Amino acid sequence: MAVKTVIGNGKNTSFWTDGWLLDQSLKQTLPHLYSAVAVRARKRTVFDAITDGRWISDIRGALSVQVLIEYIHLWELLSDVELQPKVEDLHIWKFTASSLYSTKSAYEALFIGATQFDPWERIWKSWAPGKCKFFLWTAAHN
Repeated sequence: MAVKTVIGNGKNTSFWTDGWLLDQSLKQTLPHLYSAVAVRARKRTVFDAITDGRWISDIRGALSVQVLIEYIHLWELLSDVELQPKVEDLHIWKFTASSLYSTKSAYEALFIGATQFDPWERIWKSWAPGKCKFFLWTAAHN
C-alpha cells in the first residue's frame, strides 16, 4: 500500500479497507472474514467498528472454519489497540521523504519495478518507411 495509517481517534480511517492495523487492509489480510461482513458495515471507520465491538455484530451468515480462524486472529490483534480521542489519524504517503502526497510522486510510483525500454532513436534512424516507423513508435508508447 502506498499509504500507511497511524491511528489516533480512528474517525478518519476505514476499518476494513485502510492499512491501519497491518501493512495491508483487513480486507486483503482476512478475505474470508471480510466476505462475511454485511455490505453496509464495510464502510465503518475504525472508531465506529471498535466502539462497543460493533465489528463483531457486522459478521453475518454461516461461519466457516476459515472465517472463525480469521475472526480469532482479528480479535487478538484488536486486543492491543487503544484509540486516542484527542489525536487525529495520520496518513503517511510512503513515496516521499516528507510523507506528503504529490502528483509527481504518485506518477513516479507507477513505474517502480517497471522495465525501461527506450528504442526511440533506433526506430527513427531505421531504414523502414515513415509509416512503419510511426506505427512502431506508437506501439512502443502503448
